[in-house]
Amino acid sequence: MPETIDVLKLEGLAINGLVKESAILDCEKRGKIRMSKLLVKLVNGEEYETPCYEYPRISRVYVLISKYRELQ
Repeated sequence: MPETIDVLKLEGLAINGLVKESAILDCEKRGKIRMSKLLVKLVNGEEYETPCYEYPRISRVYVLISKYRELQ
């Protein structure tokens, strides 16, 4: 099971070129609010996930992580 880390630590890993793969996973849906989290795999094989947040917030973080990966 992946270790849970906060978004800021995840961004730090990504900006240093340590994130190999990333994906958005749905947690639950509360009425019209979609809750999701990020799952990432590092270059050394370790996996981390964020806590569940509203989908718009997680999707912005996902785009940022993807841009950092492109820069490597």
